[in-house]
Amino acid sequence: MSLIPAKCIEFNDKRKVCVAEENGKKYNLNNHFGLLIRKVKIDKCLDQDIGEKRCDYLMDCENLKRVIFIELKGGDLNKAVVQIYSTIVYLKNEFINYKIDARIVGSKDVPRFKNTPAYRKLAKDVLPTGGRIERATNYIYIENI
Repeated sequence: MSLIPAKCIEFNDKRKVCVAEENGKKYNLNNHFGLLIRKVKIDKCLDQDIGEKRCDYLMDCENLKRVIFIELKGGDLNKAVVQIYSTIVYLKNEFINYKIDARIVGSKDVPRFKNTPAYRKLAKDVLPTGGRIERATNYIYIENI
């Protein structure tokens, strides 16, 4: 049984441009090959404990066995990392044998970001899958699939 309820799925189709946008931050996934992409609203939609924070969205492609966890954040990138990590741990069984990616879109950078304990913890779950942790601090992140 899936931990992702149908009410949280914003789309599941072959659109050419898949967008997650919030508070002036934007993530674009350009779907050049017309693959089936599912976008899921995570924060305030999936079950979570009081005080627990999750990332904003995920996009996944079953054909590629790839999932992208997305956090659209103002300035605190460390909180973004914690939110993505919490979501990955919660949904881990949904994405067995998937490449796991993390994307953070914010407005400013954090010095020595990769040296923080939260980042290293996230990297232990993401990097062994062949995934990457990427951040953009110019309010937008665009990638192609």
